[in-house]
Amino acid sequence: MIPESIPLIDRQLLINQCRILSIIGDEKERDLCEKRIEILEKGYTGLYPKVFNNLYEEVPMSVYNEISDIMKMYSRINDSIRLLPESDKELLDLASLEFEGFDQDSGMHYYMMSYLVDRMDEHGDYKGRELKSHKSDSLIKYNRMLSVYFDYENAQKQQYSALDLQKFIDQVRTIVLDTQQ
Repeated sequence: MIPESIPLIDRQLLINQCRILSIIGDEKERDLCEKRIEILEKGYTGLYPKVFNNLYEEVPMSVYNEISDIMKMYSRINDSIRLLPESDKELLDLASLEFEGFDQDSGMHYYMMSYLVDRMDEHGDYKGRELKSHKSDSLIKYNRMLSVYFDYENAQKQQYSALDLQKFIDQVRTIVLDTQQ
């Protein structure tokens, strides 16, 4: 969040940092730093976005934790599916359980997930896959599935049977039913 006010001491520290950067930077950087110095010196609060223009809002821990839970759930689901006999797989609507990514417009989940996969080399199963959901209800789907996942976690269930996976599928189907009503 871009501050609406900055205490004098903090402004002075930022001014000093900008002066250092203007000395070691190229001509373009020097010009940018000089403008920032002037904005900070004169206290032009309406122009503070030009000082802090390359900072993003912080991603709350709750978003990171939710993504982490979703990825753990999918890891467990995918491992369980791999171990199922083909005859059981054919009886289940496994396509409904597919990870759909995150809707770019619904918050920070998409950006955080992309960063974790592309820059932090986490969740390698999703490297090179589409992480942007084209459905606005993907988080609703995941949260419904998480309710089943947490029940299984509390029961310390490490692998899911076809019946267990059907419970996830049933949760996904409730979204479709809810939208039809």
